[in-house]
Amino acid sequence: MLKRNLLVLVILLSSCTIYTTLRMPAQVTTKSDLRNLLNLLKVEVDGPVESTKDCARRLDAFYQRLFRLKGSDVALNDLTGEDLKDMVELSFETRIVIKNRMNQLTVIDNNGLACLTKIRDTFRALRTMEDYLVELYIFNEKKLERNPQNFTTFKGESPFFLVNKNFADSFEGVEDLESGDVILSRGNAYSSAAIARIGETDTNFSHLSFVYEDPNQKQWTTEAHIEIGNIVMPIETHIEQRNARSVLFRYEDTRMADRASECIFNKVREQQETGTNIQYDFEMNYKDDKRIFCSEVIYKGFQCASGGKIDVPLYKTKFKKTTVPFLQTLGLKLNESNVESFDTFGPGDIEYDHRFKLVAEWRNPAKMEDSRMKDAILTKLFEWMEDYGYRFKPPFNVKTKANLAWVMRRFPINSLKEKFPLNMKSAQLDMFFTLDMVGEKLQARLVEKQHEAARPLTPIEMYDILEDYRLQDLSKYRKRKRSSEWIRYFRPKR
Repeated sequence: MLKRNLLVLVILLSSCTIYTTLRMPAQVTTKSDLRNLLNLLKVEVDGPVESTKDCARRLDAFYQRLFRLKGSDVALNDLTGEDLKDMVELSFETRIVIKNRMNQLTVIDNNGLACLTKIRDTFRALRTMEDYLVELYIFNEKKLERNPQNFTTFKGESPFFLVNKNFADSFEGVEDLESGDVILSRGNAYSSAAIARIGETDTNFSHLSFVYEDPNQKQWTTEAHIEIGNIVMPIETHIEQRNARSVLFRYEDTRMADRASECIFNKVREQQETGTNIQYDFEMNYKDDKRIFCSEVIYKGFQCASGGKIDVPLYKTKFKKTTVPFLQTLGLKLNESNVESFDTFGPGDIEYDHRFKLVAEWRNPAKMEDSRMKDAILTKLFEWMEDYGYRFKPPFNVKTKANLAWVMRRFPINSLKEKFPLNMKSAQLDMFFTLDMVGEKLQARLVEKQHEAARPLTPIEMYDILEDYRLQDLSKYRKRKRSSEWIRYFRPKR
């Protein structure tokens, strides 16, 4: 829970000394400007901490320059392979410094909350910038094929596989995973993008997995999936999924983490061996033991191992009132009266708990473009919910499909067991099917516009394209409903 009394990093100086020696570019228009911006941010976070007063404002200055960056602004084609690697590594090191300093100061006012939000925003903006540079390096510089199967989780080299220098001697790849490690990852579906964007602050992640090594030195992950519930599976299965992103975290007390992973592993495996998995918790209620969602696997493990004394993560996800109808359909027990007090453990929250050290970060370059587009789409969908009261309106054929799937799942049909859980309601199926339908329409427009631009689109460019598309399709809908391409399935209140 984001409490008033927070342990929060203040990463920016309150004095203006740095600003007299290093000038922040008013616009980022050249490779030199981009490098200078990253260098300036690195100097800021390496400097002494004096107060919280200007934290959010000054960090926001960096975030806005990164967020508003357009592909046409920077001469990215002028960057050499070494330029690309150096900038990604510099950005990665800066994020590690920020994370490592999140245990230094206590903040007891709204400035702390604002600072934490801007840390999240800046991390997301830096990662997005890194993604572009990684893609340029892999596909323009190295001329590799854009095939996800060419990249294996926690294998490879910089800039798409990066290891924290503090762990360089103990971690080189998947073979160095330890029992108790936590893997934060990002799936490929629109529902994954929705989970990453579901809270008050967007993240880049949708899933958490707990690593466990049994007495025979065989490694497993304990995970919860919407489709099949809670399972344990060999680590090789997780690695072979080649998710868009995977970030490895290691808890500061490795013995406690090992006990935590063992505890939840035994609980999930025992139920799995009965032939009926612990169901996925659509309510995302980490305080309830009946069902478990992906992040709750980590929470339950540490609660079990510590006798309830260790609460993870330090800062949990909160929600906006404007997304309550969507969240209710998703399964959360939310309403306007309890939304301000309700919190949950979003997968991305683990990144801002200083007790979990960032060991390594891997991204699948071939999935970055798709992931980035889905992120932009879900950001805009939630924005339209908030600003214009948009709601999903499943068409008749989708409702029919969802109702049929719900009924057929009640029969012992093996092909459906790994697609639709028994505890998923038909209204949830309606929403997921409609989300896919709308998302595919929006993504097709982004792909078309990117082809016209002949270069990757940045988030701000995609947001502008999606907003124009919304207005065009809304106009079609108002003139003649059937001429709408997608707004009839996701539209504002009348």
